[in-house]
Amino acid sequence: MSFNMPIDVNKYIYNASNTIDVNNKNTSYCDINLIEIYIINTDKADKCKSNDIIDVSISTKSNLESFVDNYYKKSRVENYKSYTHKERVYTYELSNDNQYVSSKIKKNLDILENILVICSKNDKQPNYTFPCTNEIDSVAEYIIKEYKISNRISLIMRSDIVDTSNNKEIKTVYIEYRHSNNVDTDKINETINKIIKKLLSQTQ
Repeated sequence: MSFNMPIDVNKYIYNASNTIDVNNKNTSYCDINLIEIYIINTDKADKCKSNDIIDVSISTKSNLESFVDNYYKKSRVENYKSYTHKERVYTYELSNDNQYVSSKIKKNLDILENILVICSKNDKQPNYTFPCTNEIDSVAEYIIKEYKISNRISLIMRSDIVDTSNNKEIKTVYIEYRHSNNVDTDKINETINKIIKKLLSQTQ
């Protein structure tokens, strides 16, 4: 699978409306600080299109998971359980009982060929800001394998447990870029696009 539209993070970081010249570094920043880049599962594209769904799960026909495990150096593996209420997520690290609350507000979504880009404002919140309520939007239990590429870029393998009795999981791989105003975005773009090309080569 080829990719002819390279990712440029400046397009998303500078001005949420994407109307400012991305070469003008003196412009003000919008509040996007997290960009997640997924490969769309084209095996299910026709079925998902009729339901307005974008499927980013790993195709059963690809060897993407084994490639990532063998090619990249794993930095951590953690089991999580999270509860979502509106834009806030209460997350437990199941191995050590660490708990934290974060807010994640989607600001932009873009599709470039077979790539999905989600841009968000993501912030840690005090634990008390998560309400005591039975109106939880969703509960998820999952495993995160992180392959740290740089201080700002990680490759994430996420396995959502959907059926514990049958060990059924939905697996997703994505690139996570955590933005800071002082980074060299040219280097960031180069790194991200190299990863995309490697991942796409395993989905054919």
